[in-house]
Amino acid sequence: MPVHKSETSVFVSQAYGLTDDNQSHVDFYRQWAADYDYEMLDKLGYTSPSTIASLLIEHLPNKLSHIIDIGCGTGLTCTLLHGQGYSNLDGVDLSPDMLQVADHRNIYRSLFTGDLNLPLDIESNIYDAAVSSGTFTHGHVGAEPLEEVVRILKPGGILAITVHRDLWLSHGFEAKLKSLASSNAIKCLTLEEGSYYKDGALEGWFCVYRKQ
Repeated sequence: MPVHKSETSVFVSQAYGLTDDNQSHVDFYRQWAADYDYEMLDKLGYTSPSTIASLLIEHLPNKLSHIIDIGCGTGLTCTLLHGQGYSNLDGVDLSPDMLQVADHRNIYRSLFTGDLNLPLDIESNIYDAAVSSGTFTHGHVGAEPLEEVVRILKPGGILAITVHRDLWLSHGFEAKLKSLASSNAIKCLTLEEGSYYKDGALEGWFCVYRKQ
């Protein structure tokens, strides 16, 4: 039977029920950081990081590329990229506890805490790609930060993200991506709906764009 968020676990139910304040997210992931990988991978068959990593690799074959992991969490997506030979990996996340787990993987060049709802303390046009799996899921981060993420990409850089279907319209992701595309800031390479879990129901969108 397809997996849906309402059928998964206490962990996922609590994650989807988080309020918009930063402290609730920091407190939640402090509680779950050590068990996050087990909950998501072993118990739930979480496949979203694998899917988005594969899509990025398809459109970014240069393994010397500089990649930033937006909302990197414990580093599931970049673990897969690192396993394929990508080594110039940076990550940003709101949770210091999740970053601590990511740091123990020894795959990141740099990790730092950051609120994606605020301007990123990163120079413009320096990354070859930005990847994100699971950040645009709970509703805490809307579509507005996409312009900031595009800003830090080099021309020709790749944006590869997942967006939960519950947020696609209600939180302005479809409108924002269409607006960026219509202004020739980005070009759509892949836009397809898929599952975030093994044998799961359709959970959201897998999106790949190139900065123009």
